[in-house]
Formats: sequence, structure tokens, C-alpha cells
Amino acid sequence: MARRILSAALAAVIALASAGGARAAAVQGVTDTEVVIGSHQDLSGPIASWGVPVKNGMQLAADEINAAGGIHGRKLKLIVEDSGYDPKKAVLATQKLLSRDGIFIMAGSMGTPTVLATMPLVLQKGLPHVFPLTAATQMYEPYDKLKFALFTPYNSLMRVATKWVVETKGKKAVCVLHQDDEFGLNVKRGVEDQLAAMKMELVSTTTYKRGATDFSSQVAKLRADKCDLVALGTIIRETIGAMGEAKKLGWQVDMVGSQAAYAPEVAALGKDIVEGVYAAGETPIPYYDTASPAVKKWMDAYKAKFGTEANIQSVAGYRVVTTMGEGLKNAGRTLTADSFVAGLEQIKNLTDIFGSVPTSFSKENHLATKSAFMAQIKGGRWVVLTDHLNY
Repeated sequence: MARRILSAALAAVIALASAGGARAAAVQGVTDTEVVIGSHQDLSGPIASWGVPVKNGMQLAADEINAAGGIHGRKLKLIVEDSGYDPKKAVLATQKLLSRDGIFIMAGSMGTPTVLATMPLVLQKGLPHVFPLTAATQMYEPYDKLKFALFTPYNSLMRVATKWVVETKGKKAVCVLHQDDEFGLNVKRGVEDQLAAMKMELVSTTTYKRGATDFSSQVAKLRADKCDLVALGTIIRETIGAMGEAKKLGWQVDMVGSQAAYAPEVAALGKDIVEGVYAAGETPIPYYDTASPAVKKWMDAYKAKFGTEANIQSVAGYRVVTTMGEGLKNAGRTLTADSFVAGLEQIKNLTDIFGSVPTSFSKENHLATKSAFMAQIKGGRWVVLTDHLNY
């Protein structure tokens, strides 16, 4: 009798231990059939022209992966919240994604100020934070095993851009107009770093507040300071606004932007105002009439799904999910934060149909690339001028 009681007690202990182990082994946002991915985008604010197509590109990639059976039998569930490009709203969105939705990965979130406000929340939960839609250096520095950056940093973009334009066009007086936040400061630091390497000094700097629409005083200052090259820490409408003010003043000056300004809307909306502006990029803008058959097929699928033309922003969103998918494949069926990180670190020289800079990670390096090419608006569209460059 005593032996039976002891055996029953031992069985109960083993059962409790097993249940506790199962609970310990449970991973937030991962089930036998699903992986939950979260993201916040500007779907209603000043850079919604980036946020909406990025969201669409991410969804298209997730849908394609799911239609093919998912990854190791798991479908991707993508949940995207609207930040309005407002850090406070982005924090609330992230808290919802972490607590209510129980995401496993935060992927492709939009904007330097919004990501800087939310990334710590994700890392504190011990969850991967991958491929934000900002090229700020803080996306991969300081090193954290859970942080991965897919896009060429603003610092590298502007070093490549500054070096190329100064050397190609013989510029002597380089100035910066930038958004008054970490995005803009990243651009400015890149210009300063390259000028220092070339034994030159920054002649003048002026800033604008996020969401500004009037750039008259800033452009007037740059003209008075006799700048012959203006590096732009601007996005879409600010790039058009700055160029427009220069044209109003009859000031013929070269301007060069980062990947944030390298968008088809700059050419389409700015028209003659932006003719001649330069930018550094890492993936060529897809134009249907010159696209490869594979890219045309992709653009057709995008238009059929969303009723609008694909652009470089939608390519960026698509790349976020397809690259993340490679990491999930490499991670194997047993999916944890550690196995996913190891899966991303196995990616070497990953290419795509769009002609992007090849993507590579390692245990020591969680930044995909520092390379960029130069482009210019000619005849109402962006034209790639160079191969991939380094500084």
C-alpha cells in the first residue's frame, strides 16, 4: 500500500515537472501552426507614402510564403499597427503587439524616432528586433544579439554620396539641411565623417522640425552661406520642398539625399522642381517598362492584390519578410529566439530579383551591408548612375 502511494506521488511529481517544462519551453508568438510577426508603420502621418507600401510589400511576401505551405509547417501571421510617425503612438502600438498580440518577432518597423522609442521594449522582452525601416546606426549599434539591420546605414549612404558628388562635381562648400531628430543627425554625421576623411569641413547646417512644410528660411540661409552642395536629411515631401524653395530663389545648387529621399514619389510629385537631384540607394527603383520579367511578374501580383503600382517602398517591405523567412528556414522546426538569431547569422550573400546589394550576416556582424549606388532624377525618373560603391 505504501509502495503504491509512493509510486502515485512520484508520478504526480513527474507530471507536474513535465507540465512545468512544457510551459517553460513555450515561446511567445510561436505555435505548431503559426509564427506571429509584428510591425508598426506610418499609415496616416507625414511618411505614409513610405509606410503604406512597406506594409503592403510585407503582406505580399507573407501571403506568398503561406500559400507555399509556410515555413516548417508554420504560417506567418503579420500584424501591423499605425504609428502615424509619432513616437508616443508607436510605443502604444508596440505595447499592444507585445502584450495583447503576443508577437515573436518585431520586423520592418518604420522611422528612426519611432523605432528608437520602441526597440528597447522589444529587446527587454527578449524578442528579436529585425530589419527596421530606418538606416540609423542605432539599429545595429551597440551590438545586441537580437538586433539585425537590413538596410545600408544613413552614415554609409551619405559617406558614399558625399564622396562621389564632391569628387565628380568638384564641390568645395558642402552644407546640410536635415530633420531635427536622430534620422537627420545620422545623415549629418555621415557627411561630416566623409568630409573629415577628405580633409574638408562642413560649411553650414540648418534644420527643420518633423512634419514641416515651409523651408524658405533654411534654404535662404544655405544660399547666404554660399553652399555649392546641399546634403539632405529629408524624406519625400521635404526633399521636394527644399528643391522648390531653391528654384523659387533662382538658386542653382546641387542637392543629394539618402535612401529616404530615393523614392519614385519625389520624381512623380516634384516634376521639374526636382530634376537633377541626387540620392544614394541600395535597391534600384522598379519601373515597369524597364523591369526584368521576374520583377514585372512581381509588380503585376502586387497591383492585382492592392490595386496600386509597386514602388521601392513596397520592395523594401517585401525584402524584410523574405529575408526574415530565410532566417526562419535556417532556424529549423524548433523555433526560439536563439535558433532564429542563429538562422539569420547563417545568411551569406543573399540576392534577390530586384538587384539589391547582397545580404550577409554573421555572429559578429548583424548589419547586412554598407554599400550603395548613386542615382539622379533625369527626365522625370530616377536613373542609377554607378555600380555599388563604398567610401
